[in-house]
Amino acid sequence: MLLSRLEINNFRGIKSLSIDFDGLTILIGENNSGKSTVLDAIRIALSPGLGSRRGRQFTEYDFHLGDENACPQNCESILIKVYLSERNPGEWAEEIIQQLDEVVQTALETGLGSIILQIQGVFNEELGDIETTYDFLNLQGSALPRKNSSPLSIINRIVPLFFLSALRNANDEFSKKGQFWNSFLKTIQLPDDDRKKLEEELSRINNDIVSSNDGFIQVKEHIRKASKFVTLSSEESVVLEALPTRLFDMTGKVQVHLKSPLGATLPLYRHGEGTQSLAVLLLFQAFAAANLKEIYLPHSTPILALEEPEAHLHPSAIRAFGDFFKDLPGQTMVASHSGDLLSRVSIPAVRRLYKNGADTFVGKVMLAPAGMRTDAIPPGTTLLFPEDLQAIDYHIRLTRGAYLFSRCWLLVEGKTEFHLFPLIGELLGFSQDASSYSVLELSQAEQKGEPFIKLAKSLGIQWFVLGDGDSDGSDYVTRAQKYLEPTESPDSRTKQLSQLTVEHEFWHNGFEDFIKNLLSDSLKREAIRDAAGDNDKLVKNMIKRAITVSGEKPGFALQLFDEIKRRGVDSLPTSIKDMFDKVKALL
Repeated sequence: MLLSRLEINNFRGIKSLSIDFDGLTILIGENNSGKSTVLDAIRIALSPGLGSRRGRQFTEYDFHLGDENACPQNCESILIKVYLSERNPGEWAEEIIQQLDEVVQTALETGLGSIILQIQGVFNEELGDIETTYDFLNLQGSALPRKNSSPLSIINRIVPLFFLSALRNANDEFSKKGQFWNSFLKTIQLPDDDRKKLEEELSRINNDIVSSNDGFIQVKEHIRKASKFVTLSSEESVVLEALPTRLFDMTGKVQVHLKSPLGATLPLYRHGEGTQSLAVLLLFQAFAAANLKEIYLPHSTPILALEEPEAHLHPSAIRAFGDFFKDLPGQTMVASHSGDLLSRVSIPAVRRLYKNGADTFVGKVMLAPAGMRTDAIPPGTTLLFPEDLQAIDYHIRLTRGAYLFSRCWLLVEGKTEFHLFPLIGELLGFSQDASSYSVLELSQAEQKGEPFIKLAKSLGIQWFVLGDGDSDGSDYVTRAQKYLEPTESPDSRTKQLSQLTVEHEFWHNGFEDFIKNLLSDSLKREAIRDAAGDNDKLVKNMIKRAITVSGEKPGFALQLFDEIKRRGVDSLPTSIKDMFDKVKALL
């Protein structure tokens, strides 16, 4: 049973949002974009305490407070809808259909079964408190007659939810109250005769340990005086236990110990935060493999909602989670800030939450149906083909996953721009990190970088293309303009330099002498001789040799930036400053 979609209205920072899920869904986005809110909405909707009279799922600060005058009394009610669906007709076992017959809805056009659960939170002025109600809906959105609460309890057993916050505490999770560990402790059972023999042996060991220290005898004698003030047993009223002597007490204190590289065996809580966090995640995996089917129904599909699995972990360990998620049963939702984690999951699994003003949106990749031709894509639709994903995997996901967290991509042709523009941005007070933009090079990208623009549009990442002044640059810009929205002007997202390359742009805007001075006299004479009186060729020769002697384009970009910094930002070509202004306007 798959949680296929979640709809949220007026919950915390989200006014309205609809998001769909796969078997594995990775939520990314800036802080306060709504990732944790989405996971909490799922937790509230699928909480076992939802139908309880004492349940208080919402607090005053769960209402969407849209302005400074908003308060729970005047806010619109919170609405959360979860859609549990079949992926293929007839996927749900007949047992599930029978048990949930009163709430299962089947779409005539697809034959797919679904269950729609709606949770509402409203401030009840008569009670002076928040009231939580729930309903099952039909496909038209109307509430179904409620006979009893059994469908809710059955769903809690068929779709058990396990929520792990970013602040995972190994001491809590590996205690008797831990949501996974406790199930293992409960399964420890011994026949009465074996239990009695074991407890007798434990008692003997305990007595040997205690009697080895005469000081303990003095402690017992002094504490025994408490019988003057409180009623105690007349026989052996004080007992010292160096270790538990009863089986149920001992099993409740089972701990995980790990060996360090030096061979010392240490309790889990004495290891690093990363090791503890990882152990909690692996505990869930063990729980799902060993106990899930026994505790819940045979057709259970667990959901693991997990915040920031990368917390405290080494990048290699984070990347290993790609395989970890594949081995988990059921469905997994992960909120992450890690490019290393994204490098090991498929791009279609990613959902990027982002804000536009006060509104929350979700971006995702839509794949073109098998066999579809590129010229058959409906207008206004962005679909990615297998060759697009291959280019994205090679240039972004596998090596530069952090780009997926940027607000805007500045797409440029070559290496000089790639190395130079971030430095110029810093000089202009437009830092890549603070402003959340990234510079991506297109010269090695397939289809002149079109897959990058498709991905940016799909995920809600802003984009801008700068092309050189030659025919290739014109091609980059023309291709990019195919992806403009009807309301967007070409110069809002694209710009073509007036000169042949960015190096030529600087040459013709006050940096000619700087570039010439990078060359020795012999190299200048050589460039003049090879140009044979052709001025355009002379400029090209000078620039080419200046790049070579500077350590190719990365070195040239660094030397050029040092000169720009020496002269000040007013020395920048107008075209470059104009480009940065347009990128700023997109953020």
